[in-house]
Amino acid sequence: MALTFRTHPEIDGDLRSRLVDIWTDATNAGGAIGYIAPVERETVDAEAFTSFSVGRDLFLVGYEDGEPVAFLVIVDHRFALKDHARLLKTVAVHPKQQGRGYGAELLREAERVARNLDGVEMLLLTCRGGLGLEHFYSKCGYTEVGRVPRMLRVGADDYRDEIHMAMSL
Repeated sequence: MALTFRTHPEIDGDLRSRLVDIWTDATNAGGAIGYIAPVERETVDAEAFTSFSVGRDLFLVGYEDGEPVAFLVIVDHRFALKDHARLLKTVAVHPKQQGRGYGAELLREAERVARNLDGVEMLLLTCRGGLGLEHFYSKCGYTEVGRVPRMLRVGADDYRDEIHMAMSL
């Protein structure tokens, strides 16, 4: 079954709650989405959407049978020299729906949305090394453009590279 998509300029209370559930469940299932498992729902809820700007960033939500199951945020850099690019953040698919191609579908939809934004020519994202995520993003058309070794500390002696990827539109 294919997802249906909607973009939201802001997240209301009910949708926010559902997205926090996806974010928490995906993190606790091993996802690399800004937190380290185990993470409490209350932690994600308190911090999750504080860095996004209503009216400038777009929330892209994938729905299955009317229920949100995947999302990402298309972030405006808020910097004139980067007006032609957007950053994808928080790419998340609920663990119950993983393995169905929904992540790739979500990224294709983000590409379609970005192509319709005035002047946007490029998408960027970062991912956590050590999980093979760069291979998934490569299959979706992204190219690794840089890597910061040991940038992410996920445990006392567990450092991961931050991998920077880009796609020209």
